[in-house]
Amino acid sequence: MQPTDQPPHPRDSAPSVQVPYGAQDAAATGLVPPAGDRGGEVLRLERQLEIARLRHAAEVAELRRQVLEARKLAGIGELLGTTTHEFNNALTTILNYAKLGLRHRDQPTRDKALERILSAGTRAAKITASVLGMSRSGTARMEPVNLHLLVEDVLVLLERELMKYRVQVEREFAPVPKVSANPGQIQQVLLNLLVNARQAMDGGGRLILRLSHDEPAGLVDLMVRDTGCGMTADVMRRIFEPRFSTKSGPDETGKGGSGLGLSACKEIVDAHRGRIRVETAPGKGTAITIRLPVQPQPAA
Repeated sequence: MQPTDQPPHPRDSAPSVQVPYGAQDAAATGLVPPAGDRGGEVLRLERQLEIARLRHAAEVAELRRQVLEARKLAGIGELLGTTTHEFNNALTTILNYAKLGLRHRDQPTRDKALERILSAGTRAAKITASVLGMSRSGTARMEPVNLHLLVEDVLVLLERELMKYRVQVEREFAPVPKVSANPGQIQQVLLNLLVNARQAMDGGGRLILRLSHDEPAGLVDLMVRDTGCGMTADVMRRIFEPRFSTKSGPDETGKGGSGLGLSACKEIVDAHRGRIRVETAPGKGTAITIRLPVQPQPAA
């Protein structure tokens, strides 16, 4: 049979189009959005990235808080030897003068014994209050803080140690307003600065503590100055780097040498919206000033 002359079917004459393998499935499942939906897909991706960024920032903040808390506990651990010795001295004084009062019936001896017992008991209470203040739960809560009282509380913990190393403490306290701060964290900063100052004065020296009010700036300055060995310019540039230390390890009291102290101090001061300033020269000692914002006064 002869073939008939019929026009070709449109399907037979259409040009062939090569579709990549799997493209039909991707389009069918919605993984490749139609051109009109791509703007919405971009917005969805941006939202997901923002959520991931916020989650990452929260995790970093929590890790930072945990590191600061661990450093604080490490500082308290370094103090255990000192505070235990101080507390034991107070208890020994109380016991000895209690025995003295029991042995002697005359009123002058008993009065003297009671005065010494009262003094030792007061000192033991101050030591306990200072340690409890430093070990306060790692909250970021700010509150009005009297820096005069806070400095004295920290000095109670180091008083005998400073005497042992022949360090003379000089107070230059001007009247200052309360600052907005976390007292436990500022105690940690001050304790670290005092220990560093004492370690810088191997043969003893003067430790000057100064409080002043910069009224125009709305800041209170707390300065810790020593008459020790001072620092070179190269060392001063690196003192706030984590793990940087000029010490080979802890001293005989078990303090220092980790290179974490001053870096933690800076982080704490920065978190308080404060500032930290260092002045030093080889052979002329070091002065470190922390500047903290004044506690806002309630509106009238």
